[in-house]
Amino acid sequence: MECSTSIVRTAGVLVLCLLMIGGAYVLTTLDRVIPQIVGWLGIAFFGLCLPAWVIQIFRNGPAVVLDQEGIHIARPPFGTILWDDIESVGTGSVESTRFLCVEVADPEAYLARLRPWQRSFQAANRKLGFSEISVSFAGLSPGLDEAWRYIAEHYPEKIATQ
Repeated sequence: MECSTSIVRTAGVLVLCLLMIGGAYVLTTLDRVIPQIVGWLGIAFFGLCLPAWVIQIFRNGPAVVLDQEGIHIARPPFGTILWDDIESVGTGSVESTRFLCVEVADPEAYLARLRPWQRSFQAANRKLGFSEISVSFAGLSPGLDEAWRYIAEHYPEKIATQ
């Protein structure tokens, strides 16, 4: 099963990002300090997200592939996570964004494949209560629901028990 960039979904996220930058800008024009600070932080955050989503529209090839070997993750580039290394798979969410959370026996072996700044984002996942390997399906088609069905059908023993 291959999950690739959906131009429609990614364009929707891109538009949402632009709207958030616009909303943050409006906050910077208010006369109070707290809204101005929040506005500038919003502009910085969503301004940093914007190039990533623009780049995502032009990426070729699948971002996530699930097959008999394992889970191949191209963003961030974990590479292949072998089913034999996977202890459990679950889902997590922050607001409306859902993630595939993959627990492996030795997360450091996979985190070592990432750039230092990417590792810091993945370490933050653990602090939020997710596994170090958390994969967003935002902008991908098919999405997380279809990937979850694939895992449940082919690897039910890997499904995390809550």
